[in-house]
Amino acid sequence: MGKDGAKATWLIAQHSVSDPEFMAECAGLLEEAVSRDDAEGWQLAFLQDRVCTLSGNPQYYGTQFDTDEEGWPIPFPIEDRAAVNVRRACLGLNSLEERQEQVVKQERKRRANAARPR
Repeated sequence: MGKDGAKATWLIAQHSVSDPEFMAECAGLLEEAVSRDDAEGWQLAFLQDRVCTLSGNPQYYGTQFDTDEEGWPIPFPIEDRAAVNVRRACLGLNSLEERQEQVVKQERKRRANAARPR
């Protein structure tokens, strides 16, 4: 399949939110693919976290964000938050703090664009 095929498959699984059992099954298969270096670690992190958050459980890698009362991005609850950056690094992700800074920057940009007169 190759990494391009793995990414396409991941996109399908990641957006299959109406079928959490399918998503969970895909996460297990993706975990095997990542261990064989047939897929990227970030794909596993995003899919596993989405499965967790959709089922009401804390996420493991901190990839899924909600918004606070002012609409700013904050991560959904994270299992063992103290060790999240170690887990993220194992899959090639930047730190949670760096990722949150990125999504806040995106939100600032979105807000600035929305405030521009048309």
